[in-house]
Amino acid sequence: MNLPINPTELAQLLDQYAAALELYASQWTTVAEDCVQEAFIELATQKNRPLNLVAWLYKVVRNKSLNAQRSDVRRVNRERLASMFAATVNRTNHLSEIEISQQREHLISSLEKLTTDDRELIVLRIWSQLTWQQIADLTGTSSSSACRNYIAALNKLKQILEPTCKTNLNSPLS
Repeated sequence: MNLPINPTELAQLLDQYAAALELYASQWTTVAEDCVQEAFIELATQKNRPLNLVAWLYKVVRNKSLNAQRSDVRRVNRERLASMFAATVNRTNHLSEIEISQQREHLISSLEKLTTDDRELIVLRIWSQLTWQQIADLTGTSSSSACRNYIAALNKLKQILEPTCKTNLNSPLS
């Protein structure tokens, strides 16, 4: 019977490998310590002990580090796009921070009205800046289908946003 890891062994593994695991994770992410901590927590909650504890730890730390890296890239891209959007809106319409925030919230709620697949395509292309082939590999389609589906998703988003845009264009600027 394969029993879970005991606390003493977990502490020994932590003492022996934590620093090396952090160094390993730091090649992908700035939150290496968090990735290592999450890996040890995951190990502690395993019902069955992995066959090779050290290899298992390195694999989990690697996966968590790569996920953190992707998350950081997405966050940075979202923040960059949001600031560009805010700067453009502010320059063209002389809007207040409250109005910019409201428009940002409207854009987010409009994206939420799309299907999961449509929203995924828009986020992958605009925020993550993936190529058509990368999107095709992720979604299990051809690159031309990914492009066609993306254009269709953008048209759906445009239909959701158009009534608001027309209303805003007709209102007097302050």
